[in-house]
Amino acid sequence: MSGILTPILGGLRRLVTTTAGRRHPVAAPAAPPRRLARRLADAIDRAMALGLWEHADRLARTAASLAPGYARLAEPLARLRLAQGDPETAIRVIDGCRTLPASLRLLRATCNLFLGARAEADLDLHRWSARASAPIDARLMLGLLEWRRDDDAVGTLQQNLRHLEDPRTLQALLVVGVHRGRHEQAKAWARRLRTGCAGGGRGSVRSIDLMLRSLGMAGVHADEQPTPEQVNALAMELITFEPAIATLTEAQCRRTHLPTVRLLHQAIEQALPDLGDAAEALCALSRLSILEGNLTAAREFARRGLDENPMSAPLSMLLAELSDTTRPDDPAVAAARVPAETADAKGKAA
Repeated sequence: MSGILTPILGGLRRLVTTTAGRRHPVAAPAAPPRRLARRLADAIDRAMALGLWEHADRLARTAASLAPGYARLAEPLARLRLAQGDPETAIRVIDGCRTLPASLRLLRATCNLFLGARAEADLDLHRWSARASAPIDARLMLGLLEWRRDDDAVGTLQQNLRHLEDPRTLQALLVVGVHRGRHEQAKAWARRLRTGCAGGGRGSVRSIDLMLRSLGMAGVHADEQPTPEQVNALAMELITFEPAIATLTEAQCRRTHLPTVRLLHQAIEQALPDLGDAAEALCALSRLSILEGNLTAAREFARRGLDENPMSAPLSMLLAELSDTTRPDDPAVAAARVPAETADAKGKAA
């Protein structure tokens, strides 16, 4: 609690001075209104984040007189009232503010939706979204309101993609395509979404994969190839931090995602001349080749690794497993054979 109160009380602390052996409290100058408004806004945000609703309410009552002059304070105050189930008061807070930044305007549209004033929210978002300066969130909200009228929704959302591959907009377009049964269009949005999120870390990739599975599109990216930009970016990161090679490779062995395997494989090959431990990198390339179903390349990488470091036990064991074709139950060989056998079966069927 003290962490929340300290910024607010900072401008009201008393200084103690000693005069003729007696201590007299002297009030410090109050903090400027703008600074106090910012501190109150931060404190309300923190209180809501921590679930301290009664404390947030007390802060809001203190902040009410300052809110009209400071949008930074009006916004958390309006969000608090909306969270408390009082959208009417939230709108009064917003309308009472002397400035209306984009965040407050979006919040006002949300309040109108809670009040059932769909037409008012729709009209304001339409007017706003027609401007080139409208934020992405305005068109995204309008597109989601129009999603049952597919053509309107797609047209609105596509405006967001003129200069930026916004992941949330692509997700909305994907859902609209699936809902309307436009499978090829949905696949195109899914590919753009998956490609755009590839550089956002494994968390982003996992969340997109989960979304695609939930929409029945888990295999839509089975043939996806990494872009040169993605390969170059990852290669530079691997050169900077080589231990990531073993970690990323192990992660793919435990939970394989072929597009990521291809990206990692190409990045390691590109970085190989600049790596300090070539044997470790070649071992990773051998394991990744197994996941891709290319046993010949896996053996070659393992041999090259042993040439670099003849004392490497992992490489020796890996090459022995790859050379032992009499062990069909070997996990590494079995993992490599699945894609190969599937391809053979398709060839025979053809």
